[in-house]
Amino acid sequence: MRSALWEMLATPVAFDLGALAQAFAEQTRSDGAIIQLSDGARLTVGGAYPPDPAAQAALVVQVGQGVTGLVARNGHGMVLGADAPRSPIHRHLLGLDHGGSVARLCVPARGLGGQILGVVGVHRGVDEPYSDEEMTSLQPCADLLGLRLQVADLRDAVDAHRDDRDRLIAQAISAQEAERRRIASDLHDGVTTALASMSFHLNAAELSIAAAEAECSESGGEGTTLAQARSQIGVARTLADNAYAQTRAAITGLHSLVLDDLGLVAALESLAKTAPDGVMVTECDPVGRFADLPDHAAAALFRIAQESTSNAIRHGRAKRVTVSLRRHGDDVLLGITDDGVGFDVRQDPAKRAAARAEGTEGAHFGLSSIAERCALIGASLRIDSMPGRGTTVIVELPVRRAPDPTG
Repeated sequence: MRSALWEMLATPVAFDLGALAQAFAEQTRSDGAIIQLSDGARLTVGGAYPPDPAAQAALVVQVGQGVTGLVARNGHGMVLGADAPRSPIHRHLLGLDHGGSVARLCVPARGLGGQILGVVGVHRGVDEPYSDEEMTSLQPCADLLGLRLQVADLRDAVDAHRDDRDRLIAQAISAQEAERRRIASDLHDGVTTALASMSFHLNAAELSIAAAEAECSESGGEGTTLAQARSQIGVARTLADNAYAQTRAAITGLHSLVLDDLGLVAALESLAKTAPDGVMVTECDPVGRFADLPDHAAAALFRIAQESTSNAIRHGRAKRVTVSLRRHGDDVLLGITDDGVGFDVRQDPAKRAAARAEGTEGAHFGLSSIAERCALIGASLRIDSMPGRGTTVIVELPVRRAPDPTG
């Protein structure tokens, strides 16, 4: 029959080291127990029974010094018939404020590879010393504690690495958006301004030539050359207007001011308004439900929606595209559904690329880009499509604490 101590150690939930110290004391019929944790250089108290938070926080033992320090260094348990540590804090935790000594049993808490994660020490009166058999029976419980401590350390390390990864991703996406913003600003301040000015001057030149044509007509002169010039200026003005419109569209594609100023919901609604002939509609939960969505994640989701809707309209020849943004608990769900030509999601990517190159497939482009963006922010991606049945893209993003990009 398993003991209460073993049940506590074997249960896959977080445990209280103070309660565990009490269980070690009860298991060994001891007056008290101290669980000390090792970082390889020092031992600090993780839990003690009877508890004394102030003394527990103050007791620090160097590995290699004292009884527990030696156990932490060499990994071998020790039994002492009578002991009285020099440290008054340690003596207080052992109940020796008024002198005397106690019997002690100390065993290492070992993890995989023999790594020593801590020391478990129990104590009681000198009239009932511990035996080697008791040390042998206690060691498996201490080692199970060591494994649990090692797992906790590994979990903390994974969490730290995940936070670092999330911070780096946030920095990378923020930097990418900043570069997009800079390029869009340069295009707006430089190219679009120059194109608008060019169109204005071409329009003025066209009006001047029209006036000169009228004068030639009144004087009976030849206006053929002027008419040809006016025609060429008109063509140039049309080209300038087209270049201006295309540059404005490129600026919108590069960066969304609405996303910066009003957030993801407004940016998706704005994206729908720019779609031709009202082909795109949005169905979004209230803005407040996405208040905790990190900026870099919102930017990535917007880019995914932008890419998916562009694919649906340009390549899938969709007549209707629905973009939804929902919140379910800690998850944000982005969905893009269209009624376009669809494609076979089971088809080999190389064959699909060849079909696109030949113009024989109207499937969606950019799937790898969407998948990469999802992987970056830790979102899951599901794509459902069949030829002639349209395509559905579903992105599910668990919302975690946003890492500080400046961290």
